[in-house]
Amino acid sequence: MAPKPTRPIVVACILERHNNDLLIALPQTDKSDARLWLFPRGRLDEGEAPEAGMRRVCQEKLDVTVEIVIGQPPLLCELDGAECEIRFFFCGIVTGEAGSGPYQETRWVSRMHLSEYDFDPPSLPVVAWLLETPK
Repeated sequence: MAPKPTRPIVVACILERHNNDLLIALPQTDKSDARLWLFPRGRLDEGEAPEAGMRRVCQEKLDVTVEIVIGQPPLLCELDGAECEIRFFFCGIVTGEAGSGPYQETRWVSRMHLSEYDFDPPSLPVVAWLLETPK
Protein backbone atom coordinates (compact mmCIF):
# COMPACT_ATOMS: atom_id res chain seq x y z
CA MET A 1 0.00 0.00 0.00
CA ALA A 2 1.35 3.44 -0.97
CA PRO A 3 1.93 5.89 1.88
CA LYS A 4 -0.73 8.57 2.26
CA PRO A 5 0.47 12.01 1.07
CA THR A 6 1.36 14.38 3.86
CA ARG A 7 -0.11 17.39 2.08
CA PRO A 8 -2.98 17.87 -0.39
CA ILE A 9 -2.14 17.54 -4.08
CA VAL A 10 -3.59 20.00 -6.58
CA VAL A 11 -3.45 19.64 -10.36
CA ALA A 12 -3.39 22.65 -12.69
CA CYS A 13 -3.97 22.70 -16.42
CA ILE A 14 -1.93 24.70 -18.89
CA LEU A 15 -4.50 24.28 -21.62
CA GLU A 16 -3.16 25.25 -25.02
CA ARG A 17 -5.07 25.75 -28.28
CA HIS A 18 -3.73 25.05 -31.77
CA ASN A 19 -2.79 28.76 -32.10
CA ASN A 20 -0.71 28.50 -28.88
CA ASP A 21 -3.10 30.62 -26.78
CA LEU A 22 -3.36 29.53 -23.15
CA LEU A 23 -6.48 29.42 -20.98
CA ILE A 24 -6.39 31.44 -17.76
CA ALA A 25 -9.15 31.72 -15.19
CA LEU A 26 -10.36 34.29 -12.69
CA PRO A 27 -11.88 32.58 -9.64
CA GLN A 28 -15.13 33.64 -8.04
CA THR A 29 -14.38 35.72 -4.95
CA ASP A 30 -16.12 37.97 -2.44
CA LYS A 31 -13.09 40.25 -2.26
CA SER A 32 -13.30 43.15 -4.71
CA ASP A 33 -9.51 43.64 -4.65
CA ALA A 34 -8.64 39.98 -5.30
CA ARG A 35 -8.50 39.77 -9.09
CA LEU A 36 -5.70 37.23 -9.34
CA TRP A 37 -5.70 34.96 -12.36
CA LEU A 38 -4.63 31.32 -12.35
CA PHE A 39 -4.50 28.24 -14.52
CA PRO A 40 -7.62 26.06 -14.02
CA ARG A 41 -7.03 23.66 -11.19
CA GLY A 42 -8.54 21.33 -8.62
CA ARG A 43 -7.64 18.97 -5.80
CA LEU A 44 -7.07 15.27 -6.31
CA ASP A 45 -9.57 12.86 -4.84
CA GLU A 46 -8.15 10.38 -2.32
CA GLY A 47 -6.17 7.67 -4.13
CA GLU A 48 -6.52 9.40 -7.51
CA ALA A 49 -3.53 9.51 -9.85
CA PRO A 50 -2.50 13.06 -10.86
CA GLU A 51 -3.11 12.38 -14.57
CA ALA A 52 -6.59 10.97 -13.92
CA GLY A 53 -7.30 13.92 -11.61
CA MET A 54 -6.25 16.39 -14.30
CA ARG A 55 -8.62 14.80 -16.81
CA ARG A 56 -11.47 14.81 -14.25
CA VAL A 57 -10.89 18.44 -13.24
CA CYS A 58 -10.92 19.58 -16.89
CA GLN A 59 -14.13 17.66 -17.53
CA GLU A 60 -15.89 18.89 -14.37
CA LYS A 61 -14.72 22.51 -14.38
CA LEU A 62 -14.29 23.31 -18.08
CA ASP A 63 -16.49 20.69 -19.79
CA VAL A 64 -13.64 19.49 -22.02
CA THR A 65 -11.88 16.19 -22.56
CA VAL A 66 -8.14 16.71 -22.65
CA GLU A 67 -5.04 14.93 -23.78
CA ILE A 68 -2.13 15.36 -21.40
CA VAL A 69 0.97 16.28 -23.37
CA ILE A 70 3.44 16.50 -20.49
CA GLY A 71 3.38 16.89 -16.72
CA GLN A 72 5.73 18.97 -14.63
CA PRO A 73 7.29 17.98 -11.30
CA PRO A 74 5.32 19.07 -8.23
CA LEU A 75 5.87 22.49 -6.69
CA LEU A 76 5.25 23.29 -3.04
CA CYS A 77 2.89 26.20 -2.49
CA GLU A 78 0.31 27.60 -0.12
CA LEU A 79 -3.38 27.50 -1.02
CA ASP A 80 -6.14 28.59 1.32
CA GLY A 81 -3.64 28.89 4.17
CA ALA A 82 -2.31 25.32 3.89
CA GLU A 83 0.81 23.90 2.28
CA CYS A 84 0.14 21.70 -0.73
CA GLU A 85 1.81 20.26 -3.80
CA ILE A 86 0.71 21.54 -7.17
CA ARG A 87 1.34 19.68 -10.44
CA PHE A 88 1.02 21.56 -13.72
CA PHE A 89 0.12 19.65 -16.88
CA PHE A 90 0.31 20.87 -20.47
CA CYS A 91 -2.90 19.70 -22.13
CA GLY A 92 -4.74 19.97 -25.42
CA ILE A 93 -8.49 19.78 -25.95
CA VAL A 94 -9.71 16.53 -27.52
CA THR A 95 -13.45 17.30 -27.34
CA GLY A 96 -15.55 20.22 -26.16
CA GLU A 97 -15.12 23.97 -25.97
CA ALA A 98 -13.79 25.32 -22.66
CA GLY A 99 -16.48 27.11 -20.69
CA SER A 100 -16.07 29.32 -17.66
CA GLY A 101 -17.36 26.62 -15.28
CA PRO A 102 -17.00 27.68 -11.65
CA TYR A 103 -14.80 30.62 -12.59
CA GLN A 104 -15.92 34.24 -12.78
CA GLU A 105 -14.19 34.50 -16.14
CA THR A 106 -11.86 32.59 -18.44
CA ARG A 107 -9.72 34.00 -21.25
CA TRP A 108 -7.54 32.64 -24.00
CA VAL A 109 -4.32 34.68 -24.09
CA SER A 110 -1.03 34.43 -25.94
CA ARG A 111 2.12 33.75 -23.94
CA MET A 112 3.47 37.22 -24.61
CA HIS A 113 0.33 38.75 -23.04
CA LEU A 114 0.54 36.76 -19.79
CA SER A 115 2.57 39.57 -18.23
CA GLU A 116 -0.48 41.85 -18.52
CA TYR A 117 -2.35 39.84 -15.88
CA ASP A 118 -1.84 39.56 -12.12
CA PHE A 119 -1.51 35.88 -11.17
CA ASP A 120 -1.83 34.17 -7.80
CA PRO A 121 1.46 33.13 -6.11
CA PRO A 122 1.33 29.42 -7.10
CA SER A 123 1.02 30.39 -10.79
CA LEU A 124 3.82 32.98 -10.83
CA PRO A 125 6.79 30.60 -11.37
CA VAL A 126 4.97 28.91 -14.25
CA VAL A 127 4.04 32.25 -15.84
CA ALA A 128 7.69 33.37 -15.58
CA TRP A 129 8.83 30.15 -17.20
CA LEU A 130 6.22 30.43 -19.98
CA LEU A 131 7.32 34.01 -20.70
CA GLU A 132 10.95 32.85 -21.03
CA THR A 133 10.11 29.86 -23.23
CA PRO A 134 9.62 30.72 -26.90
CA LYS A 135 6.78 28.93 -28.66
